[in-house]
Amino acid sequence: MTDQLTPGHRLLLEFIDLPELLDSVGRDADLTAAGLNSGDLIRLALAIEDRTGEPLADEELAELHTLDGIDRVLTARAVAGAPLAPGGETG
Repeated sequence: MTDQLTPGHRLLLEFIDLPELLDSVGRDADLTAAGLNSGDLIRLALAIEDRTGEPLADEELAELHTLDGIDRVLTARAVAGAPLAPGGETG
């Protein structure tokens, strides 16, 4: 199943308290309404900033409430050449 996960899904799984929650939500579902807590979203935002070396803009932070939004942020940063993996590696 891990092979089918998007980069945003894999990254989010590292930081949430209830990983099984992601099995039951759609890609465009509001993750906080589905049960994700603010601490999870903060850890996700910090991880993206740490891995890319760039602070998230307000518009990017607003995207982090859905799986599709997380993937949009990661894709935009990858296109811009920002590393997405720990240690500064892309991918």
